[in-house]
Parts: sequence; structure tokens; C-alpha cells
Amino acid sequence: MAVKVILERRVLPGQERRALDLLRAMRTRCLEEPGYISGETLRDSDDAQTIVVISTWFGLMDWRRWYTSAERKKLESELRVCLTKPERVRVLLEGLSSNLSGA
Repeated sequence: MAVKVILERRVLPGQERRALDLLRAMRTRCLEEPGYISGETLRDSDDAQTIVVISTWFGLMDWRRWYTSAERKKLESELRVCLTKPERVRVLLEGLSSNLSGA
């Protein structure tokens, strides 16, 4: 069962390009990660400082493995200096099943 992850970030004015470059690097790295299916990076049409990343993972454990990896933590720490506050993470399970996909 697929898992959708929504990450919302508020970028400091003038840091949009740097943040997008770091997010691109993070997504490129995800392509090699087991369980990664797809991802997209979006900017809020009314607020250019809000960037949303939506990724799809095969299972919850695949996402958790990437989220807690040293490599992701390193990339996220580089990105954090471009943000006004910590990222907001939402992990959504597909459907109404009580099974925690891959958990």
C-alpha cells in the first residue's frame, strides 16, 4: 500500500533558489532509495516562500528508513538555514485500511 508524504517548508525571502537547489539534490538522491516511487516540488501560487514536496513511497518503512537516514539529515540541515521554521511533515496512508503499509 503506497504512502504519501507531504512536506511543507517556509523559505526565507531571497533563499528560494538555494532551497529549490537543495530540494532537487534531495529528490535526485531519493531516486536511488528503495521504496521511493515518485515526488514533486510545488510552490504556493499565493505565497512564493511556501514550498511543498509530495512524495510517494511503496511502504511506511521505506519512508521511515529514508527520513531517519544520515544522508537525509545532512541535506535537511543544509536546507534548514534557508527556512523560517522547521519543516512540517505529514505522512498519509492510502485508503481506509488499518494495516500500516510496510510497518
